[in-house]
Amino acid sequence: MTSQVLRQPIDIVKFIGIEHEQVLVSLTNGSEEIGLIGHLQGLYNAPMSNITVDENEFVLFQLLTFTHYHFLYALACHMRCHLSESFASARAAIDAALIAAQIIHDRASQVAYAQRTKPFDKLNRHYKNLIRDKKPLPHALVPDLIALHDKLSSFASHADVASFVHRVKRVDGEPFTMAVQYFQFATNKAERQIHGLALLHTFVMVLDVFANFLVEEVKVVPSQWRDELHGLGGKIERRRDELRPLVPADGVTGMQ
Repeated sequence: MTSQVLRQPIDIVKFIGIEHEQVLVSLTNGSEEIGLIGHLQGLYNAPMSNITVDENEFVLFQLLTFTHYHFLYALACHMRCHLSESFASARAAIDAALIAAQIIHDRASQVAYAQRTKPFDKLNRHYKNLIRDKKPLPHALVPDLIALHDKLSSFASHADVASFVHRVKRVDGEPFTMAVQYFQFATNKAERQIHGLALLHTFVMVLDVFANFLVEEVKVVPSQWRDELHGLGGKIERRRDELRPLVPADGVTGMQ
């Protein structure tokens, strides 16, 4: 993936052309990540294919489907070199997982979810209060997901300074010139891989929120499915740790 310097605003044809080019580069150079994507897609396929759900569980499968959409969209954005957009999409999936965690814990609370009342009107604050007061949480991953959500909120979801810093780059030569990047190109292959692995690990965590519900309550997948999900998460973590020393100090580490 290589950057291009344009002296005038890009038009829609050029924009889409660069996107298509970067997708092809990603597919050509990202065989390892493509294999992991396929593995996680298979884990989504198992509980989402050819099933009939009870009315009381329908909202949870809606949320699961919402996270799968963002799994696809976040990775597509990453392949197109839209890093901020991929992180923002992952953040939306975390929102869905945090909502699902509460509903799985207390099925009757889905009425409050539909009416956007407590605790769903300020769910993250509700969770943070539980964490602060050391009270039981609906899922063990809630603290990690909240922390990741907060990081992504500043990095990828608002028009504040943090959202622009990694888009601005000095162009070599004279006079002094700063460029705004419509595409975020990794500084090397290891950094690009780490971004992809970070996204994949996020969706492993998101899917894990649903795991006990899918395995033990509705029984649409066996317990081996959950074990396989956890195994995939461990594999991603190990590979990410191997790559971290190869990322330049000024690289955009995103969700590491």
